[in-house]
Amino acid sequence: MPKFKYTIINSKNQRIQGEVESRDRSSVVSFLRREPVTIISVSEMKKEKFSFLSAEKPVKLSDLVVFSRQLATLVKSGVPLIKGLNIIHAQVENKSLKKMVNSLQINIESGRSLSEALAGHPRVFSPIYINMVKAGEMGGALDMILEKMATYLEEIDKLVRKLRGAMIYPAIVVTMALLITSFIFIKVIPTFKDMFASLQIDLPLPTQLVIKISDSIRSFYMYIIGAIAALFIVVRLYIRSEVGRQNFDRLCLKLPIFGNILIKVVIARFARTLSTLVKSGISIINGLDIVAKTSGNLVIEKALVNARAKVSRGEKIGESLKASGKDIFAPLVVDMITVGEETGNISPMLEKIADFYESEADAAIAALMSLIEPLLIIFLGGMVAMIALSMFLPILEITKKLGH
Repeated sequence: MPKFKYTIINSKNQRIQGEVESRDRSSVVSFLRREPVTIISVSEMKKEKFSFLSAEKPVKLSDLVVFSRQLATLVKSGVPLIKGLNIIHAQVENKSLKKMVNSLQINIESGRSLSEALAGHPRVFSPIYINMVKAGEMGGALDMILEKMATYLEEIDKLVRKLRGAMIYPAIVVTMALLITSFIFIKVIPTFKDMFASLQIDLPLPTQLVIKISDSIRSFYMYIIGAIAALFIVVRLYIRSEVGRQNFDRLCLKLPIFGNILIKVVIARFARTLSTLVKSGISIINGLDIVAKTSGNLVIEKALVNARAKVSRGEKIGESLKASGKDIFAPLVVDMITVGEETGNISPMLEKIADFYESEADAAIAALMSLIEPLLIIFLGGMVAMIALSMFLPILEITKKLGH
Protein backbone atom coordinates (compact mmCIF):
# COMPACT_ATOMS: atom_id res chain seq x y z
CA MET A 1 0.00 0.00 0.00
CA PRO A 2 1.41 3.49 -0.87
CA LYS A 3 2.72 5.64 1.95
CA PHE A 4 2.00 9.39 2.06
CA LYS A 5 3.72 12.21 3.88
CA TYR A 6 1.61 15.18 4.97
CA THR A 7 2.22 18.62 6.48
CA ILE A 8 -0.62 20.50 8.22
CA ILE A 9 -1.16 23.50 10.51
CA ASN A 10 -3.60 22.82 13.35
CA SER A 11 -5.99 25.17 15.16
CA LYS A 12 -3.19 26.21 17.56
CA ASN A 13 -1.07 27.35 14.58
CA GLN A 14 1.34 24.46 15.08
CA ARG A 15 3.05 22.87 12.08
CA ILE A 16 2.65 19.07 12.15
CA GLN A 17 4.21 16.47 9.86
CA GLY A 18 3.27 12.81 9.64
CA GLU A 19 3.18 9.66 7.55
CA VAL A 20 0.28 7.38 6.73
CA GLU A 21 -0.56 4.49 4.44
CA SER A 22 -3.58 4.73 2.14
CA ARG A 23 -4.69 3.62 -1.31
CA ASP A 24 -4.63 7.15 -2.80
CA ARG A 25 -3.91 10.83 -2.05
CA SER A 26 -7.57 11.90 -1.99
CA SER A 27 -8.29 9.47 0.87
CA VAL A 28 -5.57 11.12 2.96
CA VAL A 29 -6.90 14.62 2.15
CA SER A 30 -10.47 13.60 3.08
CA PHE A 31 -9.25 12.18 6.36
CA LEU A 32 -7.22 15.28 7.27
CA ARG A 33 -10.14 17.62 6.46
CA ARG A 34 -12.24 16.06 9.24
CA GLU A 35 -10.38 18.32 11.66
CA PRO A 36 -10.07 22.14 11.53
CA VAL A 37 -6.59 22.17 9.99
CA THR A 38 -4.84 23.82 7.06
CA ILE A 39 -3.31 21.29 4.70
CA ILE A 40 0.09 22.44 3.44
CA SER A 41 1.09 19.36 1.44
CA VAL A 42 0.23 15.70 0.90
CA SER A 43 2.68 13.72 -1.23
CA GLU A 44 3.35 10.06 -1.91
CA MET A 45 6.65 8.87 -0.49
CA LYS A 46 9.12 7.08 -2.68
CA LYS A 47 9.73 3.42 -1.94
CA GLU A 48 12.90 2.66 0.00
CA LYS A 49 15.76 1.14 -1.94
CA PHE A 50 15.85 -1.89 0.38
CA SER A 51 12.62 -3.61 1.25
CA PHE A 52 13.55 -4.16 4.91
CA LEU A 53 13.82 -0.40 5.43
CA SER A 54 10.24 0.17 4.34
CA ALA A 55 8.74 -2.97 5.83
CA GLU A 56 6.00 -2.45 8.38
CA LYS A 57 7.13 -3.26 11.89
CA PRO A 58 5.15 -6.09 13.49
CA VAL A 59 2.93 -5.30 16.47
CA LYS A 60 3.23 -7.31 19.69
CA LEU A 61 0.55 -9.93 20.18
CA SER A 62 -0.33 -8.46 23.58
CA ASP A 63 -0.93 -5.03 21.99
CA LEU A 64 -3.12 -6.64 19.33
CA VAL A 65 -5.18 -8.33 22.06
CA VAL A 66 -5.80 -4.97 23.77
CA PHE A 67 -6.65 -3.34 20.42
CA SER A 68 -9.18 -6.09 19.61
CA ARG A 69 -10.84 -5.92 23.05
CA GLN A 70 -11.09 -2.13 22.97
CA LEU A 71 -12.56 -2.09 19.47
CA ALA A 72 -15.01 -4.89 20.39
CA THR A 73 -16.21 -2.93 23.44
CA LEU A 74 -16.65 0.28 21.46
CA VAL A 75 -18.52 -1.43 18.61
CA LYS A 76 -20.75 -3.29 21.11
CA SER A 77 -21.54 0.05 22.78
CA GLY A 78 -22.81 1.43 19.47
CA VAL A 79 -19.85 3.72 18.77
CA PRO A 80 -19.29 4.16 14.99
CA LEU A 81 -16.22 2.31 13.69
CA ILE A 82 -14.28 5.42 12.61
CA LYS A 83 -14.97 7.18 15.90
CA GLY A 84 -13.96 4.03 17.80
CA LEU A 85 -10.66 3.87 15.93
CA ASN A 86 -10.14 7.57 16.67
CA ILE A 87 -10.61 6.91 20.42
CA ILE A 88 -8.15 3.99 20.30
CA HIS A 89 -5.66 6.10 18.29
CA ALA A 90 -5.66 8.73 21.04
CA GLN A 91 -4.86 6.11 23.72
CA VAL A 92 -2.25 4.00 21.91
CA GLU A 93 1.38 4.52 22.92
CA ASN A 94 3.06 2.00 20.60
CA LYS A 95 4.21 3.98 17.53
CA SER A 96 3.77 1.10 15.07
CA LEU A 97 0.25 0.38 16.31
CA LYS A 98 -0.64 4.08 16.34
CA LYS A 99 0.45 4.44 12.71
CA MET A 100 -1.49 1.33 11.76
CA VAL A 101 -4.70 2.58 13.46
CA ASN A 102 -4.30 5.89 11.65
CA SER A 103 -4.06 4.02 8.34
CA LEU A 104 -7.19 1.99 9.18
CA GLN A 105 -9.10 5.23 9.86
CA ILE A 106 -8.15 6.69 6.49
CA ASN A 107 -9.02 3.56 4.54
CA ILE A 108 -12.41 3.10 6.23
CA GLU A 109 -13.11 6.80 5.71
CA SER A 110 -12.46 6.33 1.99
CA GLY A 111 -15.12 3.60 1.77
CA ARG A 112 -13.30 0.36 2.54
CA SER A 113 -14.62 -2.21 4.98
CA LEU A 114 -12.66 -3.02 8.14
CA SER A 115 -11.52 -6.39 6.76
CA GLU A 116 -10.25 -4.71 3.56
CA ALA A 117 -8.39 -2.12 5.62
CA LEU A 118 -6.86 -4.86 7.80
CA ALA A 119 -5.69 -6.73 4.69
CA GLY A 120 -3.38 -3.80 3.95
CA HIS A 121 -1.31 -4.74 7.01
CA PRO A 122 -0.35 -8.41 6.49
CA ARG A 123 2.56 -8.22 8.97
CA VAL A 124 0.14 -7.22 11.74
CA PHE A 125 -3.09 -9.07 10.91
CA SER A 126 -2.98 -12.74 9.96
CA PRO A 127 -5.37 -14.31 7.40
CA ILE A 128 -7.30 -15.75 10.37
CA TYR A 129 -7.92 -12.30 11.80
CA ILE A 130 -8.92 -10.79 8.45
CA ASN A 131 -11.26 -13.65 7.50
CA MET A 132 -12.95 -13.70 10.87
CA VAL A 133 -13.54 -9.93 10.77
CA LYS A 134 -14.95 -10.36 7.26
CA ALA A 135 -17.32 -13.07 8.54
CA GLY A 136 -18.31 -10.79 11.43
CA GLU A 137 -19.08 -7.92 9.03
CA MET A 138 -21.22 -10.19 6.84
CA GLY A 139 -23.08 -11.69 9.81
CA GLY A 140 -23.51 -8.42 11.73
CA ALA A 141 -21.56 -9.74 14.70
CA LEU A 142 -18.33 -7.75 14.49
CA ASP A 143 -18.15 -7.06 18.24
CA MET A 144 -18.52 -10.77 19.07
CA ILE A 145 -15.89 -11.74 16.47
CA LEU A 146 -13.39 -9.17 17.77
CA GLU A 147 -13.92 -10.46 21.32
CA LYS A 148 -13.33 -14.03 20.13
CA MET A 149 -10.17 -12.94 18.32
CA ALA A 150 -8.84 -11.26 21.46
CA THR A 151 -9.45 -14.47 23.47
CA TYR A 152 -7.91 -16.59 20.72
CA LEU A 153 -4.81 -14.38 20.48
CA GLU A 154 -4.39 -14.54 24.28
CA GLU A 155 -4.38 -18.34 24.18
CA ILE A 156 -1.87 -18.39 21.30
CA ASP A 157 0.32 -15.83 23.09
CA LYS A 158 0.42 -18.05 26.21
CA LEU A 159 1.52 -21.06 24.15
CA VAL A 160 4.22 -19.09 22.30
CA ARG A 161 5.56 -17.58 25.54
CA LYS A 162 5.81 -20.99 27.19
CA LEU A 163 7.60 -22.54 24.22
CA ARG A 164 9.94 -19.56 23.93
CA GLY A 165 10.67 -19.71 27.66
CA ALA A 166 11.62 -23.38 27.35
CA MET A 167 14.09 -22.52 24.57
CA ILE A 168 15.59 -19.34 26.02
CA TYR A 169 16.88 -20.74 29.33
CA PRO A 170 19.09 -23.51 27.87
CA ALA A 171 20.28 -21.15 25.12
CA ILE A 172 21.44 -18.60 27.73
CA VAL A 173 23.17 -21.24 29.86
CA VAL A 174 24.95 -22.81 26.86
CA THR A 175 26.06 -19.36 25.66
CA MET A 176 27.45 -18.51 29.10
CA ALA A 177 29.22 -21.88 29.22
CA LEU A 178 30.88 -21.20 25.86
CA LEU A 179 31.94 -17.69 26.93
CA ILE A 180 33.40 -18.91 30.24
CA THR A 181 35.21 -21.80 28.55
CA SER A 182 36.60 -19.49 25.86
CA PHE A 183 37.89 -17.10 28.54
CA ILE A 184 39.60 -19.99 30.34
CA PHE A 185 41.25 -21.27 27.16
CA ILE A 186 42.34 -17.82 25.93
CA LYS A 187 43.38 -16.08 29.19
CA VAL A 188 43.83 -18.58 32.04
CA ILE A 189 45.50 -21.61 30.47
CA PRO A 190 48.35 -19.61 28.77
CA THR A 191 49.36 -18.39 32.25
CA PHE A 192 49.66 -21.98 33.49
CA LYS A 193 51.51 -22.92 30.29
CA ASP A 194 54.21 -20.27 30.93
CA MET A 195 54.51 -21.39 34.55
CA PHE A 196 54.96 -25.06 33.54
CA ALA A 197 57.51 -24.10 30.90
CA SER A 198 59.60 -22.28 33.49
CA LEU A 199 59.53 -25.34 35.75
CA GLN A 200 60.64 -27.63 32.89
CA ILE A 201 58.53 -30.62 33.93
CA ASP A 202 56.89 -33.42 32.02
CA LEU A 203 53.19 -32.67 31.67
CA PRO A 204 50.44 -35.32 31.99
CA LEU A 205 48.49 -36.16 28.84
CA PRO A 206 45.26 -34.31 29.89
CA THR A 207 47.28 -31.14 30.55
CA GLN A 208 49.08 -31.39 27.18
CA LEU A 209 45.73 -31.86 25.42
CA VAL A 210 44.14 -28.82 27.11
CA ILE A 211 47.20 -26.65 26.30
CA LYS A 212 47.11 -27.75 22.64
CA ILE A 213 43.41 -26.84 22.44
CA SER A 214 44.19 -23.46 24.01
CA ASP A 215 47.02 -22.81 21.51
CA SER A 216 44.77 -23.77 18.59
CA ILE A 217 41.96 -21.48 19.73
CA ARG A 218 44.34 -18.54 20.26
CA SER A 219 46.05 -19.07 16.89
CA PHE A 220 42.94 -19.65 14.78
CA TYR A 221 40.16 -17.83 16.66
CA MET A 222 39.55 -15.44 13.74
CA TYR A 223 39.17 -18.37 11.36
CA ILE A 224 36.88 -20.14 13.86
CA ILE A 225 34.65 -17.06 14.16
CA GLY A 226 34.65 -16.65 10.37
CA ALA A 227 33.74 -20.32 9.85
CA ILE A 228 30.87 -20.07 12.38
CA ALA A 229 29.57 -16.89 10.70
CA ALA A 230 29.83 -18.48 7.24
CA LEU A 231 28.05 -21.62 8.46
CA PHE A 232 25.29 -19.48 9.99
CA ILE A 233 24.79 -17.59 6.70
CA VAL A 234 24.77 -20.79 4.62
CA VAL A 235 22.23 -22.42 6.95
CA ARG A 236 20.02 -19.30 6.86
CA LEU A 237 20.10 -19.22 3.05
CA TYR A 238 19.37 -22.93 2.89
CA ILE A 239 16.40 -22.60 5.26
CA ARG A 240 14.99 -19.78 3.11
CA SER A 241 14.72 -22.13 0.15
CA GLU A 242 11.59 -24.28 -0.07
CA VAL A 243 13.48 -27.59 0.16
CA GLY A 244 15.66 -26.31 3.02
CA ARG A 245 12.68 -24.91 4.94
CA GLN A 246 10.81 -28.20 4.58
CA ASN A 247 13.81 -30.24 5.76
CA PHE A 248 14.41 -27.86 8.67
CA ASP A 249 10.75 -27.95 9.75
CA ARG A 250 10.75 -31.75 9.51
CA LEU A 251 13.91 -31.87 11.64
CA CYS A 252 12.30 -29.62 14.26
CA LEU A 253 9.36 -32.02 14.56
CA LYS A 254 11.69 -35.02 14.96
CA LEU A 255 14.00 -33.52 17.59
CA PRO A 256 14.17 -35.54 20.82
CA ILE A 257 11.92 -34.04 23.53
CA PHE A 258 11.65 -30.64 21.79
CA GLY A 259 9.97 -32.16 18.73
CA ASN A 260 7.30 -33.79 20.88
CA ILE A 261 6.58 -30.47 22.64
CA LEU A 262 6.45 -28.64 19.31
CA ILE A 263 3.92 -31.13 17.91
CA LYS A 264 1.71 -30.70 21.01
CA VAL A 265 1.86 -26.90 20.63
CA VAL A 266 1.11 -27.12 16.89
CA ILE A 267 -1.90 -29.43 17.41
CA ALA A 268 -3.25 -27.18 20.18
CA ARG A 269 -2.89 -24.13 17.95
CA PHE A 270 -4.44 -25.94 14.97
CA ALA A 271 -7.46 -27.10 17.01
CA ARG A 272 -7.96 -23.71 18.70
CA THR A 273 -7.73 -21.82 15.40
CA LEU A 274 -10.02 -24.14 13.42
CA SER A 275 -12.55 -24.17 16.26
CA THR A 276 -12.62 -20.36 16.36
CA LEU A 277 -13.02 -20.14 12.58
CA VAL A 278 -15.83 -22.73 12.41
CA LYS A 279 -17.63 -21.11 15.34
CA SER A 280 -17.47 -17.78 13.48
CA GLY A 281 -19.28 -19.21 10.46
CA ILE A 282 -16.30 -20.01 8.21
CA SER A 283 -16.54 -23.34 6.37
CA ILE A 284 -14.25 -26.25 7.20
CA ILE A 285 -12.61 -26.10 3.76
CA ASN A 286 -11.80 -22.38 4.06
CA GLY A 287 -10.84 -22.92 7.68
CA LEU A 288 -8.29 -25.61 6.79
CA ASP A 289 -6.89 -23.33 4.09
CA ILE A 290 -6.45 -20.45 6.56
CA VAL A 291 -4.98 -22.70 9.29
CA ALA A 292 -2.49 -24.17 6.79
CA LYS A 293 -1.21 -20.69 5.84
CA THR A 294 -0.67 -19.72 9.47
CA SER A 295 0.76 -23.01 10.78
CA GLY A 296 4.35 -21.72 10.78
CA ASN A 297 5.69 -25.14 9.72
CA LEU A 298 5.95 -26.15 6.05
CA VAL A 299 5.50 -29.88 6.77
CA ILE A 300 2.27 -29.24 8.68
CA GLU A 301 1.14 -26.71 6.07
CA LYS A 302 1.48 -29.31 3.29
CA ALA A 303 -0.33 -31.91 5.39
CA LEU A 304 -3.24 -29.51 5.96
CA VAL A 305 -3.33 -28.50 2.28
CA ASN A 306 -3.55 -32.18 1.31
CA ALA A 307 -6.26 -32.73 3.93
CA ARG A 308 -8.21 -29.75 2.58
CA ALA A 309 -8.05 -31.20 -0.93
CA LYS A 310 -9.43 -34.53 0.35
CA VAL A 311 -12.23 -32.80 2.30
CA SER A 312 -13.19 -30.75 -0.76
CA ARG A 313 -13.61 -34.04 -2.63
CA GLY A 314 -16.12 -35.22 -0.02
CA GLU A 315 -13.89 -37.23 2.33
CA LYS A 316 -14.26 -37.02 6.10
CA ILE A 317 -12.12 -34.51 7.99
CA GLY A 318 -10.68 -37.01 10.48
CA GLU A 319 -9.73 -39.54 7.81
CA SER A 320 -8.23 -36.78 5.65
CA LEU A 321 -6.02 -35.56 8.50
CA LYS A 322 -4.99 -39.15 9.29
CA ALA A 323 -3.98 -39.83 5.68
CA SER A 324 -2.19 -36.49 5.19
CA GLY A 325 -0.32 -36.22 8.50
CA LYS A 326 0.28 -39.65 10.03
CA ASP A 327 3.30 -38.44 12.06
CA ILE A 328 1.58 -35.24 13.22
CA PHE A 329 -2.05 -35.93 14.06
CA ALA A 330 -2.26 -38.61 16.76
CA PRO A 331 -5.08 -41.21 16.71
CA LEU A 332 -6.71 -39.36 19.62
CA VAL A 333 -6.98 -36.17 17.52
CA VAL A 334 -8.34 -38.04 14.50
CA ASP A 335 -10.87 -40.00 16.57
CA MET A 336 -12.15 -36.94 18.44
CA ILE A 337 -12.55 -34.96 15.21
CA THR A 338 -14.35 -37.93 13.62
CA VAL A 339 -16.76 -38.12 16.58
CA GLY A 340 -17.34 -34.37 16.41
CA GLU A 341 -17.97 -34.59 12.68
CA GLU A 342 -20.46 -37.44 13.06
CA THR A 343 -22.37 -35.74 15.89
CA GLY A 344 -22.30 -32.29 14.29
CA ASN A 345 -20.31 -30.82 17.21
CA ILE A 346 -16.91 -30.38 15.60
CA SER A 347 -16.20 -26.94 17.07
CA PRO A 348 -16.66 -28.01 20.75
CA MET A 349 -14.62 -31.16 20.04
CA LEU A 350 -11.80 -29.08 18.57
CA GLU A 351 -11.86 -26.91 21.71
CA LYS A 352 -11.50 -30.02 23.87
CA ILE A 353 -8.53 -31.13 21.74
CA ALA A 354 -6.97 -27.68 22.13
CA ASP A 355 -7.48 -27.68 25.93
CA PHE A 356 -6.05 -31.20 26.25
CA TYR A 357 -2.93 -30.54 24.15
CA GLU A 358 -2.33 -27.15 25.79
CA SER A 359 -2.28 -28.86 29.21
CA GLU A 360 -0.04 -31.60 27.74
CA ALA A 361 2.33 -28.97 26.34
CA ASP A 362 2.39 -27.15 29.71
CA ALA A 363 3.27 -30.38 31.53
CA ALA A 364 5.94 -31.31 28.96
CA ILE A 365 7.54 -27.86 29.13
CA ALA A 366 7.52 -27.92 32.96
CA ALA A 367 9.12 -31.39 32.96
CA LEU A 368 11.71 -30.25 30.41
CA MET A 369 12.64 -27.19 32.47
CA SER A 370 13.05 -29.27 35.63
CA LEU A 371 15.26 -31.72 33.72
CA ILE A 372 17.34 -29.21 31.77
CA GLU A 373 18.44 -27.13 34.77
CA PRO A 374 20.37 -29.85 36.65
CA LEU A 375 21.74 -31.33 33.39
CA LEU A 376 23.14 -27.98 32.28
CA ILE A 377 24.64 -27.32 35.71
CA ILE A 378 26.30 -30.77 35.69
CA PHE A 379 27.56 -30.20 32.14
CA LEU A 380 28.99 -26.75 32.85
CA GLY A 381 30.44 -27.73 36.23
CA GLY A 382 31.93 -30.94 34.81
CA MET A 383 33.58 -29.14 31.92
CA VAL A 384 35.15 -26.47 34.14
CA ALA A 385 36.21 -29.15 36.67
CA MET A 386 37.96 -31.21 33.97
CA ILE A 387 39.89 -28.18 32.70
CA ALA A 388 40.84 -27.16 36.25
CA LEU A 389 41.93 -30.69 37.13
CA SER A 390 44.13 -30.98 34.01
CA MET A 391 45.88 -27.75 35.03
CA PHE A 392 46.43 -28.82 38.64
CA LEU A 393 47.71 -32.32 37.86
CA PRO A 394 51.30 -31.08 37.21
CA ILE A 395 51.18 -29.04 40.43
CA LEU A 396 50.14 -32.14 42.38
CA GLU A 397 53.03 -34.08 40.80
CA ILE A 398 55.50 -31.36 41.81
CA THR A 399 54.07 -31.35 45.38
CA LYS A 400 54.53 -35.13 45.63
CA LYS A 401 58.16 -34.91 44.45
CA LEU A 402 58.92 -32.16 46.92
CA GLY A 403 57.34 -34.28 49.67
CA HIS A 404 59.72 -37.16 48.92
